[in-house]
Amino acid sequence: MKKYIYICLLCFFGYQTQAQTYNYTDLGILFSQDQNTGTARFTGLNGATGAVGGDLSSININPAGIAVYHNNEVNLTLGSYNFRNTTDYFNSTMNNQSTTFNTDQVGAVFVFKDAITTDDWSKISFAVNYQKTANFHTRDAFFGNSGFASFNKHPEDPDSNNEYNNAVSQDFYNYIEGKASKINLALAGQYGHNFYAGFSLNIHHIDYSQSTTLNELSTDDNNNTLDVLATENLNENADGFSINLGFIYKPIQSVRLGLAYESPTWYNFSEDYNSKELIASIPSENIDAADPSIRNSYLEYQLRTPGKLTASGALVIGKNGFINADYTYKTYKSLNLDGNGDFRSDNQYFTDVLQNTHNVNIGGEFRLQNLSLRGGFGYQQSPYKSNLDPRDTDILKLGDLYSGSLGAGIRFGASRLDIAYRKTMQNNEYDFNDINQQFQYIQAAGVQNKNSRIVATYTYSF
Repeated sequence: MKKYIYICLLCFFGYQTQAQTYNYTDLGILFSQDQNTGTARFTGLNGATGAVGGDLSSININPAGIAVYHNNEVNLTLGSYNFRNTTDYFNSTMNNQSTTFNTDQVGAVFVFKDAITTDDWSKISFAVNYQKTANFHTRDAFFGNSGFASFNKHPEDPDSNNEYNNAVSQDFYNYIEGKASKINLALAGQYGHNFYAGFSLNIHHIDYSQSTTLNELSTDDNNNTLDVLATENLNENADGFSINLGFIYKPIQSVRLGLAYESPTWYNFSEDYNSKELIASIPSENIDAADPSIRNSYLEYQLRTPGKLTASGALVIGKNGFINADYTYKTYKSLNLDGNGDFRSDNQYFTDVLQNTHNVNIGGEFRLQNLSLRGGFGYQQSPYKSNLDPRDTDILKLGDLYSGSLGAGIRFGASRLDIAYRKTMQNNEYDFNDINQQFQYIQAAGVQNKNSRIVATYTYSF
């Protein structure tokens, strides 16, 4: 909605332009993604812990998993995030790379074996866990020439009919910083010998900032150059909550079955947005630089993300290890925006363009005395319907995501040290000509992401 108001104002002044920062629909989808972050053990298993539990980060898959604990435990996770992508804009490619370091997770679980007075409930566990659920760090650079000028008029040109329609170059930069985080307050118990049930209240927070810059050169029929620098800055801040419910059942000693539901997250957002256009002088025609065009806006709104249902199964090979598989069904078509504005078209977009997704994570662990070796792989289906007309999607279009992980852990006394590596691959599209429907034949820029994380977790049991 913000971009459409912005475009209307620019069209009034005779400009053709494009939306650069993400629309509300793009943000709603971005903030609904699962990055499967957490402890090193969780990361090494690629997040596949829904039926085995025994890890603080598994609360976010199935909170019943903390009832598996026999002892109290505290842990801390540190990690590095390596961002790498290749952008492609009209056959001009650019490689981008950067690294950030973070505290990814800290938490504790407490097991109470004597707090239950009935014979049926043998123990209960309570956990408090903080973890970063998304790292939005992005560095995109696009260099190319679509052949269409986004800005084709100079406000100070005495000839109001003169147009600069011959695009020479378009350089576009997209910088994003921020994170999504979650605090879990989880309670779980073991009933009899074979049944575990759990509940978690989750407190969410998002800090997100995006800055984009477009530098475009175009000429008129007399070869005079129009030099435009357009910037946009978007800041989003949100708090929200969700709940998780789940259980794990052992039909036989070597088999675990899990089922869990995570509600939508209900967010309250506050947004600051500003844009600026600078148009240089044209000395050869005695045309002065245009006065800077500056616009600012503030908005409060609400976002409801999709809910998801996860079914899990695990084969436990005695004390030697296990294999766990998680299947998640996520209801992207239920995304909803509301607040101080008209979001009807945005919500209709979710219905028309998105699909509910099928996602799979598989992970395994092999134990050799005090040493554990882990690995996993996963697939997340794109939330966008297939075979969409390119003009039906907004600025951002996410592709299928493939992931793989490796990890190891060693126990010494009451302590354990785990490390893990996870890599994801995803091909996305960035259409910063989104609003220019008159430019319907301009293809979106391609973004090939190959990101990775290295994490280490120290755990102490008592």
